[in-house]
Amino acid sequence: MKDNKNMKANTENLYSVVGSNFNAPMLPVIKEINNKDYVFYGELNLFPDKLIELYNSSAMHATCINAIKDGIFGEGIELIGNEYCNTKGETVDDVFEKVVLDYTLYQGYSLNVIWNREGTAIAEIYHIPFNNVRSGKMDEDDEVVEYFFTNHWDNTRKYPAKPYRAFSATDNKGDNASQIFYYYSYTPGNDFYPLPAYAAGLNDITLDAKVSRFHVNNISNGLAPSLFISFKNGIPTPEQRRDVHSEIENTFSGEENAGRFFLSFSDADTAPEVTPINAANDSYYLTLEERISSRILTAHRITSPALLGIKDSTGFSSVADEILVAYAHFEGTVIEPKRKKILTSFGYILKLSGWNINICVIPNKIVETPQDITEQEIATPDVPEAENINNQPQA
Repeated sequence: MKDNKNMKANTENLYSVVGSNFNAPMLPVIKEINNKDYVFYGELNLFPDKLIELYNSSAMHATCINAIKDGIFGEGIELIGNEYCNTKGETVDDVFEKVVLDYTLYQGYSLNVIWNREGTAIAEIYHIPFNNVRSGKMDEDDEVVEYFFTNHWDNTRKYPAKPYRAFSATDNKGDNASQIFYYYSYTPGNDFYPLPAYAAGLNDITLDAKVSRFHVNNISNGLAPSLFISFKNGIPTPEQRRDVHSEIENTFSGEENAGRFFLSFSDADTAPEVTPINAANDSYYLTLEERISSRILTAHRITSPALLGIKDSTGFSSVADEILVAYAHFEGTVIEPKRKKILTSFGYILKLSGWNINICVIPNKIVETPQDITEQEIATPDVPEAENINNQPQA
């Protein structure tokens, strides 16, 4: 009983300090649950949602993901990129771009393929968000024969998962005409789900998001870490303490209250004492930011920050030279291997849809070199003044 009273008294103490635990992200535990038909993908079956949260909260990580996605997608698929592939009016490039983003973020992607009535060709192709699909359990032949879909894996009681036949080119008629094609890169030890290519950098990506929130809160709650205020006119009641605390916080904390002054009328013995609390120096945060950025770039295998538009001091004579060399390495070690896996699998689906051609991507134009400009000038004929639409003389 005495302990309970002390605890209650402690809640009234404005000077008590409560620490919080740091929860580092862990790799997903993939496990089968006895009363579930699907396999759990991480804690609470929500690991893909964790990856989405990191993508939306870490600027450096999101930039890396988008740079890789843009490199893989290029300017779209040659010849058939503008062809429609479903009744929603989506083109092959529309679906391909979503597939590329999912594969970059999760190391896997999923499609809903619908076969024609005869089962001889795929009639429609739809992209399915990879985070909305879970694998069924393996049968006696160690094959997954169905996948489960719902938009709300955090509330399957209200939004139950719907089973779909796993992709099959033979068992594809009737109720099995609508299937889920689930593709992911092999990860040792995982038979159902992939790990993202940047899995080793999850801690640093999380740290980047936390540091960003720390600085936002540090500015918004500007008073908290910077000042220690001590009043020498006795110990007020808990209610008076709360009032004083609230008044000071509302008056001086936050970015909108910057620059306000503190005015006190009191005797020397009872004057409040304001002691600045020195925060960590700027070099600490600069070093931390450099470390985080370096490790995130390493996790994504990006060798030069210039590829992301970040200026860096190097031995190159120009930024253009650095970008060309760095992108050539980036293209060969990151972009092309991922693109090859996607085109091999996605191309198989396209061929079953009737596009029996070699699937190729139009590469991006990274930097326009003087040679390119010269070739454009040579290839562009002079327009006779009489045929000049704008009636402007040619240089």
